Amino acid sequence: MKKSIILLAFAAGAILIACKGSKSATASTATTTAATTTAVATTEKVVSTTGIFAPTEEQLTALKPMYANATLDELTAGHKIYTGVCTNCHGAKNIYKRAEGEWSHIIDDMAPKAHISDIEKDQLTKYVMSIKASQPNKAK
Repeated sequence: MKKSIILLAFAAGAILIACKGSKSATASTATTTAATTTAVATTEKVVSTTGIFAPTEEQLTALKPMYANATLDELTAGHKIYTGVCTNCHGAKNIYKRAEGEWSHIIDDMAPKAHISDIEKDQLTKYVMSIKASQPNKAK
């Protein structure tokens, strides 16, 4: 009888711990997913309503006139900063809604507050500018 009670208590504790861990992992995944699943991939290109998506060669090509030496790795790092550091405080803001000059000012102002390095600031800037440069229906 004692062994059954001990075994039952142990099993209940293990289930409780497993459920609690699962909930926090689910919440964390949901937060990350909300910030990054605003785009739908098609066979031709990414279509987004907010401009928040992992960059592709299309964004890199659109950015090259401004930053000739930019790389897809830099844009990907900038995306991780945006969907991590930036969205943790501000939520996922629509990149399309602000002009390029506004984003430059915002990034310059927020970089020290967000404790991002100059390299990370550069990566973030290139990511946002690549999204703006490849923005659908952009007046040219």
